[in-house]
Amino acid sequence: MAQERELDYLVTADPYDSLRTLPRLRSEDCETRTMLLTIDLRDGGRAYDVMAWGDALPFDGNAPLRGVIQRSREEIASAVGLLLRTWLEKVIRHRRPGTSGYTFNGSPATDLGMDAARAALSDIGLDLARSGHALFEFLFSRGDAGLSRLREAICAALRAGPQIVTITSNDLFVPWGMLYLPPDPTTRLPQRSAAWDWSGFLGYTHLIEHTLGYVENYHPLIEHGTERPQAGLQFDLRMQDGHAPGTGPIGAVRAVVETHADISERSCKQDLGEALSDPLVRDHILVFGAHGCGERQDQRGTTQSQLTLTDGEAICSSDLEYWRAARQERLPDPLCFMMVCEGGRTRTFVHEGLGRPLFDLGVGCLIGPEIEIPKTFGSLYTCRFFEEFFKGERAAPVARSLTREFLTKHASPLGLVFTLLRGIDNRLVDASAAGKEPA
Repeated sequence: MAQERELDYLVTADPYDSLRTLPRLRSEDCETRTMLLTIDLRDGGRAYDVMAWGDALPFDGNAPLRGVIQRSREEIASAVGLLLRTWLEKVIRHRRPGTSGYTFNGSPATDLGMDAARAALSDIGLDLARSGHALFEFLFSRGDAGLSRLREAICAALRAGPQIVTITSNDLFVPWGMLYLPPDPTTRLPQRSAAWDWSGFLGYTHLIEHTLGYVENYHPLIEHGTERPQAGLQFDLRMQDGHAPGTGPIGAVRAVVETHADISERSCKQDLGEALSDPLVRDHILVFGAHGCGERQDQRGTTQSQLTLTDGEAICSSDLEYWRAARQERLPDPLCFMMVCEGGRTRTFVHEGLGRPLFDLGVGCLIGPEIEIPKTFGSLYTCRFFEEFFKGERAAPVARSLTREFLTKHASPLGLVFTLLRGIDNRLVDASAAGKEPA
């Protein structure tokens, strides 16, 4: 019998080296999208290429669903602005009959009684539906023959039942949840007594997220090991308005979050800058409770989107960009909740809204309003969101359920104004759940 010998060897190449570390994400960790859209700018900003696919849009063996939106960037921005102004006028500035108080400041059902609150809600519903439908039609009604075919397929799918939708674009940003599609295709909304229903709002019926494209090493599961999650609270304490600690808009949110997470509170620009630029700070959740706004233009020129904490110093989009450069690595995909006016606004350029620079900084999911919101409502919504999110629920389903809850229990439509940058898959996962093998 031949004697065994140990041979010397040298590995000069290993094509399987990249497989040493298996991906943490399994297919069951992500929801199956029933509809996906990509929208890309073309012709120097005068039109957009759009492509759609998914199980809700079955391929007919003919050609993919793709077309050209023949609207310019400026035209779409103007149409979006009109929708947002309608909500400001009809909802945010709506006053209670015979008083100077605002109807939708918090919970109209509590403040006015359910009957009066529902009457006020009914008075504005058709106007909001018309505004949302006008923007939907503006986007998908002028283009080539391919866009007409794509629009028909999308409308049929949206009317067929709840869909799970991801829209990927670096060029076109729309408050998708505020768009409206009449459940009955024969409905003519311009008619004085047109039939409408809250289910026609895309954010009421469907799960919709907007993404900015591929991010290397992105992971939607927010894993916090065996310890409690870490939460960074960025608060403008002036919003307390004299309320005792633990109460008021800020105190209520703090109380909910600290029940489930270990918190670090930052109330000035210096503290926030130090935290976001330090790679050792790895919060799982970021909550902003502050005053803010998107880009503004006046006779003095353009002002970047910004927010302010207790010290009153403006925190601009450019500050977030600077802290990103100093950090030299992305945040570990935390969920970022913006209890900030216009805090969810994302646009083509960094300075136009806070969404893009936060996303570039490494936020894994961002949730915030497209318009100004009353701080009382903002606090109520934020508290309810985290009460559900800390149960391990995914962000987007929580947001959709709260849209319905605030309509039915509070007679408030403001859940629809929250935009999600990602969110369909994002949730908290502890060590036991993260390491559990699929059944």
